[in-house]
Order: sequence, then C-alpha cells, then structure tokens
Amino acid sequence: MKRCILIVLLIVTLSFASKIAFIKNNDIIFLEAGKVNSVELVFKKLATYNLSSGLKTYVPKSILNAYYFVDTALIVDLSSNNIQNYSVDEEVLLVLQILYSLFENVQGIDRIYLLVDGKQSDIFIKNVNIYFSFPKELYIKKGE
Repeated sequence: MKRCILIVLLIVTLSFASKIAFIKNNDIIFLEAGKVNSVELVFKKLATYNLSSGLKTYVPKSILNAYYFVDTALIVDLSSNNIQNYSVDEEVLLVLQILYSLFENVQGIDRIYLLVDGKQSDIFIKNVNIYFSFPKELYIKKGE
C-alpha cells in the first residue's frame, strides 16, 4: 500500500514539473525545474538556475521590466541593459530560451509580443525581428 501511494505521488509530482529551456552546444534543451507557474519565476529560473557543465543561459537577472496579459497574448517588456554586446547567435538563443520557457510554463497564451525598454521595436538588439508576435505553435517542443 505504501509503495502504491509513493508511486502515485511520484507520478503526480513529475507530471507537474516545469521545463525550462537552456543551451547546450548551441541547441535548446529542456531541464526539469520544479514547479514554475508565473512569468517572474520563469525568468528567475532562466537567470539563476544552477547549471551543470556544458549548459548555458543567456538570460541576465535584470532583463524583465514588466509583462502584461491581453486576452490570450503575453506582452513582455525586456531591458536592453547587459545584452547590447550579444553576438547574433547569443541574441537568437536568448529569444528562443525566453519563448520556449514561457510557452512551456505559462498557461492560456497563444502568442508573445516582445517590447524593448517599454517600447515596440522592429529589432530586438541588433538582429532578431520582433515587430510581429511569436505564435505558440512555432515554439512547442518536438513530439508534443
């Protein structure tokens, strides 16, 4: 009986574990990150997660200025401080980490808009076009 209860608890715990996107060999991988159920927690995990060898994050601690929900859209205002010198690859991987992690963990959204320092912009830092929204169907893990 105890073994059965333990198995059920383990299954329930694993089914509610969140996954956060990190970088390994310039590719997105997902790590279990405990329960993450808010935009703030996603950014906190992205910036402060204790990474093992070979894993990276390009998300600095102070990047999230604000966020807003409008119907099924999430509008995220990001600070350009600390990321001005990112390379093209680092900029792309930063945006992908944010998008994949938010879509994985924030329920009820179908698209994300990115603002920079409180303003709508065509380009994120130097290269990534953020004029249009990012639709969820393009940022779902393979196999789902």
